[in-house]
Amino acid sequence: MEGVDITNLSGAAIYIENAGCTCILLEEGAINRLQSGTETEIKTVGEEDGQDAKGAALYAKDDLSVTGIGSLQVFGYINNGIHTKNNLTIESGNIEVEALNNGIKGKDSVTITGGSFSILSGGDGIKSDDTTGDGYGVVSIAGGDFSIQSRGDAVQAENFLVISDGSFYIITGDGSGNMLPQLQGSRDNPDSGWDLSDITQDSAKGLKCGGIIEVTGGFLSVDSYDDAIHSNGTVLISGGTLMLAARDDGIHADMELGITGGDIQIIKSYEGLEANQISIEGGLVDIVAGDDGINANGGSDRGWGWRGENTVNKVKDMPNLTIIGGEVKVNAVGDGLDSNGNIYIEGGMVSIDGPSSNWNGAIDSGSENGGVCMISGGTILAIGSSGMAETFDGNSGQCSFRHNFDHAYGAESEIIIFDADGNELYRHTAAKEIASVVFSSPELVLGETYVLSVDGETVEITLDAVSTISGQRGGWGW
Repeated sequence: MEGVDITNLSGAAIYIENAGCTCILLEEGAINRLQSGTETEIKTVGEEDGQDAKGAALYAKDDLSVTGIGSLQVFGYINNGIHTKNNLTIESGNIEVEALNNGIKGKDSVTITGGSFSILSGGDGIKSDDTTGDGYGVVSIAGGDFSIQSRGDAVQAENFLVISDGSFYIITGDGSGNMLPQLQGSRDNPDSGWDLSDITQDSAKGLKCGGIIEVTGGFLSVDSYDDAIHSNGTVLISGGTLMLAARDDGIHADMELGITGGDIQIIKSYEGLEANQISIEGGLVDIVAGDDGINANGGSDRGWGWRGENTVNKVKDMPNLTIIGGEVKVNAVGDGLDSNGNIYIEGGMVSIDGPSSNWNGAIDSGSENGGVCMISGGTILAIGSSGMAETFDGNSGQCSFRHNFDHAYGAESEIIIFDADGNELYRHTAAKEIASVVFSSPELVLGETYVLSVDGETVEITLDAVSTISGQRGGWGW
């Protein structure tokens, strides 16, 4: 393509009906333009917008690949922008897509290794939804620069979604309500064509998959109306830099969430991390949450429904929250670490600014389901209210103490822990009001005395048990 300009008001600009594989070469310096339908406002896809319409501005029934270093502008005002019913491969090019429904869709698979992408879609941004089985319903991205504004999910795969490299700036729906600085300019552009007054899209997630999401590298900036990252199965993160703001969960997996590396900053969320089985082995995880910071859900999960009725949600597997390594920081309005089953701390550095309200605790394990709260390694400071403050089990492999104060200290209070010789073991500045401190470190020794200082006021704590409890008894009013 070298300067192509095709408009078809009633169907595809380019329609490939029967070809084993078609390759489109974008000539260097050329700007190519494809349009289907009549220009219209891109908004949330609804039945009145021809949701059942077929095809795209660039439509292939077989495999399709795009390469070259020219530009391709695609305007899909009937349905999708670029769509193949088989495998779609994009190696390079400057690609702009504006689509009434999905921006880029490869039904069997989408593979992207490079290029520059600007996508505005009323449905999903990039999508593969074949449900046939293994090898289908796959999105694999190994490079490229992406700016995606979608009314639906930004990147959606039925079975497998893997990101190993690339830069992503994503907005879904009307965003989280707390726009990331990198995206502020584009959302404030009065010519963007977005009408954000009424959101009806059922799913407006950043990354979404029915099976496995794997992130091994790249940079992702997500501002999401729904979950920033969501899998009906498993999420695995081993690398990359993730800046996430979500109106719902930062990262959610129905089954397993495993983090072994990467830099994950969740600057806004309802719950930061949520899954039935959660394991953190490395990396940096920094969470701000309006409810629980990290939630291992399932078991017998009792709560109050929207209409005030008591609800019970049971999941077969005993929930487990395990921290083995890495650095974890949590600032939560609800529970800091919450498991409806077990909590295991085996290593790493963990700091929790938990709730100020006595309805929640900095640590909350599922003892009502037979769960345990054990520590055998690592360093943790968990501070917050004292009404429901919990600590580690007495048969843990590492010493800990919990101290409840008879009054609350304000935000910005400085907490310092010393050993008996005056050596500083830990220092932290509270993000909000606190009345309870839980601390554990490999340096704590049974029988030794330690000094807890808050804003210069000190208390001596002697470890007379593996899990020592001192100060007020806790409960309402403290």
